[in-house]
Amino acid sequence: MRPPASPLPPRPPFLNDAAMVFLRTAGLAAFLCLLYLVFGNERTGFILLAGLSIASIAAGVTVVLAYRQDLVIETAPEGAPEVRAVRFRPLPAPSGTPLAGAGAIVLLATGLLYGVSLTIVGVVFGLLTVVVVSALAAGEHRGQPVNMLPLTIPLVAFAVIGSFMFLMSRMLLAVNHNVSVIVAIGVAIFILMGGFLVANTPQVATRTLVRAGAGLAILFAAGGLAAYGVGQRPEERKAGPPAQTVIAKDIAFQTKQLKVPAGAAITVNFKNEDAVPHNMDFTVDQEGTQTFYKQDPLPGPITSTYQFTAPKAGTYHYHCDVHPNMTGMLVVTGAGGGEPGQAATPTTTGEKGKPTATAAAKAPTTTAARAAPTGGAGGGTSADLAAKNIAFVQKTLNLKAGSPVVIHFNNQDAGVPHNVDITTDPGGNNTLYKQDPVSGPTEQDYKFTTPGPEKLYYHCDVHPNMTGTINVQ
Repeated sequence: MRPPASPLPPRPPFLNDAAMVFLRTAGLAAFLCLLYLVFGNERTGFILLAGLSIASIAAGVTVVLAYRQDLVIETAPEGAPEVRAVRFRPLPAPSGTPLAGAGAIVLLATGLLYGVSLTIVGVVFGLLTVVVVSALAAGEHRGQPVNMLPLTIPLVAFAVIGSFMFLMSRMLLAVNHNVSVIVAIGVAIFILMGGFLVANTPQVATRTLVRAGAGLAILFAAGGLAAYGVGQRPEERKAGPPAQTVIAKDIAFQTKQLKVPAGAAITVNFKNEDAVPHNMDFTVDQEGTQTFYKQDPLPGPITSTYQFTAPKAGTYHYHCDVHPNMTGMLVVTGAGGGEPGQAATPTTTGEKGKPTATAAAKAPTTTAARAAPTGGAGGGTSADLAAKNIAFVQKTLNLKAGSPVVIHFNNQDAGVPHNVDITTDPGGNNTLYKQDPVSGPTEQDYKFTTPGPEKLYYHCDVHPNMTGTINVQ
C-alpha cells in the first residue's frame, strides 16, 4: 500500500538535507528580524538579525555548490522517458553544532525581551556556528578536515582578551580604589611570571596547561561576575553616566533621543549653534505642560550645562520654549529614581568657553515697593520698562548721560522669555549692555553706565520686533 502523497510540492533535487538546515535557519532569522523591526524598533538588532539570515543563506548556497557533483544524471535508452537519479550523502557527522545553533536562536529570542546585548551575543554565536558547520561539511566532502586554526586562533585570542578586560575591570571597580591598585599590580606580576615560567620550562604537558588555564578562567569568571553583581564602589556610582551632548542647529535638535539610567546624576551639554535663542525644557508629558527641569533660552553660539537627577523609569520629553517644533525624547531605564524634579545648578559658557557676563552674577531680582524713577525731562538715573503681549509698554526712555543708571525691567508675559539688549545703533549690532532672556512673570534690574549724550536703542533678542529708544541727555 502506497503512502498518501504529500500536499507539499516536491523538493528540488539540488537542495539536499544540509542545505535545507541552513535555509530554514535563514528563514527563521528573517522572521525574527521582521519581528524585531516591528516591536523592537532598533536598527542595531535589525541589522544583526539580517546579517545572520544572509550568512545562513550563504552557507546553504555553499553546501549546495559543494554537493553539486553528487547530482548524477543517468540517461535512459532512446525512446524511454529521462530518469534523473539523485544520490545524497548523509548529513555531517554528529557534533555539538546543532546545540550551538539552538543556543544562538535562544539568545536571539531572549534578546528581543531583555535588550540588544543578548541579541548581539546570539548573532555572534550563530555566525560562529554557521562557520563551524560549513567547515565540517566541506571537510567531509573533501575527505580531510579543514584547518580552522588561522581563523580560530585570532577569534579565541580576541574573546579571551576581551573577557579578561571586562571581568578585570568589574573587579577593580567593585573594591576600594587603594585595593584596586594592589590587585592590578599583583595580576600583572602574576601574568609576567607565568609567561616567564612557561617560556623557560623545557617541556610542559599540554594537559597541565589546559588545566591551569581552565582553573584561572573559572576563577576570573566567578570573581568578575560576582563583582558585576555587587556593582561599582560608591564614589564611582556618584559620578553618574558620561555627559551627553545635544546640539541645536538650523532650528532643530540634532539629537532626538537621550537614554539615561534612573536615579543617576545626569549632565547634558547643550550647544546652541544658532544665533536665535534656544533652550531645553524637560517635561513629563509630550504636550510640554508638566516641566520638571529647564533653563532659560539663550541666543547662540553658547553652551549650557544641564544637570539634574534622572527620575524613575519611563519616557519623558524635551522641547525648546521658543521653538516648540524642536522636540526630543528622554528615555529613563532601570530601577531607582523618584518623582521628576530638578536638581543641581546650571552653568553657561559663551562662544569661547568663558562664563557669560550675565549668567550667575545678574540673576533675576524680584523687587517689592521701590521709589519711583527719577527720570524727568532731562533724564534720570532710573527708568521702568515692561514687556507685555510680546511688546514693550514703554517705547522711549530718558536717562542721564555719563552716570550709573538702572532700568527696572518687568516681563509680564507668562512662560515667554524676554530681555533688553541695549545697543548704540538702530540695527542692534553694537551691544552696549544686555542680560540673558528670562521667562515671565519676573523682574530684573539692568545696571550700567550711560555714555555721553546720544541716542541709544533697545530690543528683545527673542522677539526682534520689540524695540524702543533711549534718550541719553
